[in-house]
Amino acid sequence: MELIALWHVFKRRWWLMALPAVVALLVTLPALQNVVSPDISYLVQMRLTAAAPPDAEIEGVTTPYEDTVYVPLLASEYVVVNMPHWITSDSFADEVRTVLDERSIAIPDDLNGAFIADGFRSILTLYVVWDDPNEVQQIADAAITVLQTRNQTYFPQFAAAPVEVVPLDEIEVSELAPAITTRLAPLIRIFVGLAAGVGLAILAEYLDHSVRSRAEVEALGLRVLAEIPPER
Repeated sequence: MELIALWHVFKRRWWLMALPAVVALLVTLPALQNVVSPDISYLVQMRLTAAAPPDAEIEGVTTPYEDTVYVPLLASEYVVVNMPHWITSDSFADEVRTVLDERSIAIPDDLNGAFIADGFRSILTLYVVWDDPNEVQQIADAAITVLQTRNQTYFPQFAAAPVEVVPLDEIEVSELAPAITTRLAPLIRIFVGLAAGVGLAILAEYLDHSVRSRAEVEALGLRVLAEIPPER
């Protein structure tokens, strides 16, 4: 199809092309602020060790070195594998809320979703994401307290010896860059709406068998007897 023909299609169907884009714009209008000035979040990232205390004695043992060291390290890995599942649960958020209340720290928002955790070998990494730099520091400190003092309640297998959690890093707050999807999502929705409008216009033009020009009549193999010029 020639460019002039596309231009005529655009002039006839512009409203059909624009309609889905306008609808998408109205739907995403509240989120357009994230494109220009997205909300700022703050992050605390800390590494910790977590393991049940070893029972083996260091002096005067007759067991091989591997038994006295390898077994506690292996147990530590098992602990770190299970810890993230507790950290991301509702019970952990409730425990952190309880610690904050005990310290008379009022944080009105829900803490669910503020915690992310990952583990590699015997090292547990805790992430706390929040929208206030002072509050995220207090939440992270309360989270460490929960890990150190309340793990025995949620892990019955540690009833004999609670898990020892030792922070390896200080609590440092850093600004978290907004996700690129957060900034581009409104624009992507508008672009999809515009693309849908172009598709609808092409479909409508394909289904429309009206004849609008001399060239279209001659393309059908018919002779033009007369032509009424457009009113100017």
